Amino acid sequence: MLNKEKIDELISSLLVENDITKHRISIITSPELILEICIKKSDGSMDLDTCEKISSLISEVLDANNISDSKYTLDVCSFGAEEVLDNLSDVINHINDYVHIELRNPTKGLDQLEGYLKEVVNNQLSVEYMVKNIKKTIEIEYDNIKLIRLAVKF
Repeated sequence: MLNKEKIDELISSLLVENDITKHRISIITSPELILEICIKKSDGSMDLDTCEKISSLISEVLDANNISDSKYTLDVCSFGAEEVLDNLSDVINHINDYVHIELRNPTKGLDQLEGYLKEVVNNQLSVEYMVKNIKKTIEIEYDNIKLIRLAVKF
């Protein structure tokens, strides 16, 4: 069986050496076994050539260490346009970006919203959003956030 901690231990230095500053390892078991590794460069970008290069390097390391008796597919990819922001540090790195937020407890009658993350001060996010073409700002405690991810504005 695949072990995320062991895989992370084996590939972390390889990723750092190749300017990958954020990664997430997921093991998907349905319908087939997939080892998905999402990656991002230090400048926040990602491209197919880098995914292909990193995939080859990871594959070599995993094969050399015989990490699983089971057959699996390795999928190295970007986080995508709607990347989930996993922690407050990630959130701070996306000030002025358009985000989607789902709240644990409704605030000002909202349980979710999309808008521009304007600032983060003392674990409190300031988000600018629109209601019927009127610009509004809401303050949200980070602990009240169930999910925050980047969003695509249409």
